[in-house]
Amino acid sequence: MLFNLPFPVKIFSTRGSQDLAKNIYNALKPLINSASKNSLVLGNVIVNEFSNENLECQVDNVRGHFIVIVHTQVPPVSHGLIELFALIDAIVNSQCSDILLVFPYMPYSRSDRKNKPRISVMSKQLARILCSSFGIKRTILLEPHDSHIKHYFDPTADEITAIYLIADYLEREFFKLYPREKTTIVFPDAGSAKRFGKIPSLLKIPQAYIDKDRPDDQEKPIIKGVIGDIKNRICIIPDDEILTGKTSFEEAEELKNQGAEKIILIAIHGHLITKDKSEKNIIKKFEDSPLIEKIIITDTIPFQDKLKDAKKFEVISVVPLLAQAIIRTVCNESLTALYKMENTHLYRSF
Repeated sequence: MLFNLPFPVKIFSTRGSQDLAKNIYNALKPLINSASKNSLVLGNVIVNEFSNENLECQVDNVRGHFIVIVHTQVPPVSHGLIELFALIDAIVNSQCSDILLVFPYMPYSRSDRKNKPRISVMSKQLARILCSSFGIKRTILLEPHDSHIKHYFDPTADEITAIYLIADYLEREFFKLYPREKTTIVFPDAGSAKRFGKIPSLLKIPQAYIDKDRPDDQEKPIIKGVIGDIKNRICIIPDDEILTGKTSFEEAEELKNQGAEKIILIAIHGHLITKDKSEKNIIKKFEDSPLIEKIIITDTIPFQDKLKDAKKFEVISVVPLLAQAIIRTVCNESLTALYKMENTHLYRSF
């Protein structure tokens, strides 16, 4: 299906998200009818940082354009948000016709609820700032930490999911190498079971759970055991993100102790960063681990160049999925088709 653009469209991004924005631009071009292909442009942003650490964004002409802004969570996260605010402000002040904000990985999405006394809930405040102060009316969230985050936006943000893309990858590629009849999905917590709960039924494979206890919100969860049969099984652990990998290694060790044969990790957002901000250390840690056979992540955080020599990592691109969501939003088409397993051919990249 080819789309006719109702407005000229320009795509902008913050620093750190430029590669992702460029890839989305390239994925959008084949989706647009030839008559309006020239209406899609990759916009230019000049960022000036002054000696007092203030910054200023300047954009090229956007008058009358439908603007798409791509911003994903990359370090330095808080500095990047200020740049995003400056970019939006420059665009709003330049008479564009509409703005679509796209969060492949929303900053502060883990700060989504008040689960301890006297703490901030930054994802809620971020949504308020974007909607109330900047007048953002269209937002796309790809796999936020929890689905309720979309309701912090006014109007409610559109949420898209990579679950069907991952299930499709496992069906078409993973089971070429690993036997389906020996594979089990192991949910590491309730959030994972909620988010990835459709995968076992879609693939017709069993599921198991890692039983955890959190005696105090200040403490990390304690692994109590595993519910379900995993002995001599290929265990896939799905989660929304991998940060330092510490939790993943603890879960893998527990599964190995319970008799698992192989352990595969799947994460939508591969943050993969240590406290010293070094991706190399965490990537090497996974590569050297005897516990984990394979790590499957998406490219919501664009650092694939750091994985060139990594043998255990597999990257599934969500760029075609984002492109489909963007073009449908620009053209006022429904996003419901992206929530159907039979439509993964629209955004499959493998």
